[in-house]
Amino acid sequence: MTVFLTTMVVLLAAAVVGLLLMILGLAREIGRVQVRLGPLGARMMDTGPKIEQVGPTFHGLTDHLGRTVSVAGHRERPQLLLFTAPGCSTCKSLLPGMKSMAKGESDVDIVMISDGTPEEHTEFLAGAGIGGEMSYVDGRDVGIAYQVGTTPFGVMLDEHGKIKAKGLCNHMAQVESLLNALESGTPSLQHLHTQATKNRVVA
Repeated sequence: MTVFLTTMVVLLAAAVVGLLLMILGLAREIGRVQVRLGPLGARMMDTGPKIEQVGPTFHGLTDHLGRTVSVAGHRERPQLLLFTAPGCSTCKSLLPGMKSMAKGESDVDIVMISDGTPEEHTEFLAGAGIGGEMSYVDGRDVGIAYQVGTTPFGVMLDEHGKIKAKGLCNHMAQVESLLNALESGTPSLQHLHTQATKNRVVA
C-alpha cells in the first residue's frame, strides 16, 4: 500500500510539473505574439456618429475650474474627447498619461467628459489632481449624443468638428492611436485592414 501511494504521489508531482512547464511555455508564446503585434489601436464601435461626420456640438459647458467649454464645432485646434466615469478604475489608471499628454500636446484640446452625481465628481476630482492642462466636464448629454456605451471611450475631432477617429481606450497606447489617426488620416486598424483587403481584391 505504501509503495502504491508513493508511486501516485510521484506521478501527480510529475503531472503538476508538466502542467507548470506548459503554462510557462504558453505565457512565453503569448508574450511573443504581443510583441509582434505591437500596441493595438482603439477598438472602434459601430454605434454613434460615423467617421468624417460632424460630431454633435455643445456650447456653454462648465469644467472643473469654472471655465466655459464647448464640444465639437469650429475651433482653432483639434479636440480629443475622453468619456469617463467616476467609478471606472480603467479611467483612473489613464489619468497620469492623460495629464502628461495634455501638457505635451499643446496643439490639441483635451476634454474629459464624465457622467455621475455631483458627489461622485467631487470625490473623483479630489484624488485626480487635474489642473488647468485639460478640462473635466459633467456631460451626460454629450455621452448620450455620441452614443457612448462604455468607458473609457475616446473621440478625435478635427478643427471643423468632424470625427476623425474613435474607440475604446483601455490604455494610453490606444488613446495615442487616436492622435495618430488624426495625423495619418487612417481612423483605425479596422479601416487599415479593410483598405488592405480591398487593395488585394483589386490586384
